[in-house]
Amino acid sequence: MKQQRLSLCLFFLIGFCGLVLRFPSAQISAEETPVPSATPAAMGGSGISPTPSPTVTPSVRWVGVHNGKTEQRKVNVVYAQRGDVIWVDIINFEDWVNHLEKKPDKHEWKDLILYLNHIPLLGVAPFYSHERPEPYCRNTKDSIPCTITTVGFSLVRNDTSKPGWSQLLNQPVFNRKVIVSVGFPSGEEIPSELKPDATGSMKLDQQFYLTIIPPFRTAFGLIVILGALIAFLALARHTHIIRDAGAPRRPDGQRPYSLARGQMAFWFFLAIASYFFLWIVTGDMDTLNSSVLALIGISAGTALGSAFVDAAKPVPAGSPGNQPIVDVTRPHLEVLAELTQLRADTQKELEALQKARTLISPSDKHALDDNEQQQNEVRERLANYRWQSAYFAWPTWKGVMYDLLAENNLISFHRFQIFVWTLILGIMFVANVYNELAMPEFSATLLGLLGISAGTYVGFKLPETKAQ
Repeated sequence: MKQQRLSLCLFFLIGFCGLVLRFPSAQISAEETPVPSATPAAMGGSGISPTPSPTVTPSVRWVGVHNGKTEQRKVNVVYAQRGDVIWVDIINFEDWVNHLEKKPDKHEWKDLILYLNHIPLLGVAPFYSHERPEPYCRNTKDSIPCTITTVGFSLVRNDTSKPGWSQLLNQPVFNRKVIVSVGFPSGEEIPSELKPDATGSMKLDQQFYLTIIPPFRTAFGLIVILGALIAFLALARHTHIIRDAGAPRRPDGQRPYSLARGQMAFWFFLAIASYFFLWIVTGDMDTLNSSVLALIGISAGTALGSAFVDAAKPVPAGSPGNQPIVDVTRPHLEVLAELTQLRADTQKELEALQKARTLISPSDKHALDDNEQQQNEVRERLANYRWQSAYFAWPTWKGVMYDLLAENNLISFHRFQIFVWTLILGIMFVANVYNELAMPEFSATLLGLLGISAGTYVGFKLPETKAQ
């Protein structure tokens, strides 16, 4: 019995020792056996996709400006104009180039050109580039690194970039919001995060404005041109600078305005204002063309021919015409009131002569003829008072229009024709300068038509001169 107990204890001890010795070896085996990793195929089969490394989409993010006085970078609102230097920050430029479907032969930073409103400005190439790593890119949830390439451009308008600038600057305003980007001359353009969305706001806080009409330079030029225009209007009102010195005086004692000289002044101011406007917007100084010279030449020839015809008129320069007997230097309302009274008195005088005629014997021929002559003189004086009263009742612009369109107190079609043609061509002139940023090129046929109208105007003066 005692021997059986010893055998059981020995068996139990041997089993316990074996179990203790097996556990470390199993643990060591488990630690030494590598666990197979899941292959992409296995992950795909199980419905789990590998997580890609986060990246930042290549784009243009910020624009800075250096205008010779100050430098602005990463500000909300940026203004630039021709002649300034701008700095464009490009996110992951190399990634964008590598992912192009058709990579240009020249695809370095120095091969880039500037894009404004998706318009390529050929010839506006970068003069500077700097590349730096950025550990944290904006508009991302995580700290994703990227590479920022800063490229500098000078906003110059040269012979190569003129077509692009013409599209960008036409119909100019003082400041125009534009989309800034860069790309290659072949048409590849980097997306810009400054692009306006459907609501008109910006994806980023920054807004880029291109100053097309510089305020200070424009203000100085306008002061000069408006000063010249005001001086001209003052001279036109008080001197004979555009008046017809050989024509009879108007009811107010002044000579009438000359249509030919007015046309010459019209084209002069229109051409000089357009020339200055084009210089302000484009910077070009060679904008005059043959059409402008032809218009100025036709107007000058019309004025010269009219002066020659007027010089042959027999009416002396000091002829007073049918002047009123009232003081025309007073305000028009006072002159008009006195003329109204003169008309009433003259009408009573005419009625008295008509009543006196009924009392004259039919056989007294001399008295009847004398009465008839007196009535004619009174009627002529009454008609003159009516005309003068109507003139002083007109606004100033109507009196000027009557001077330009009337000849010997009659509206003439040849004057109306040349006036309308001048006005229509003037409107076309201004519209072309504003929309195309260039002086208009009128055809030879159109200029010939204007020349025929001018010749007709001068030709109709000749019979009038002979009639006088």
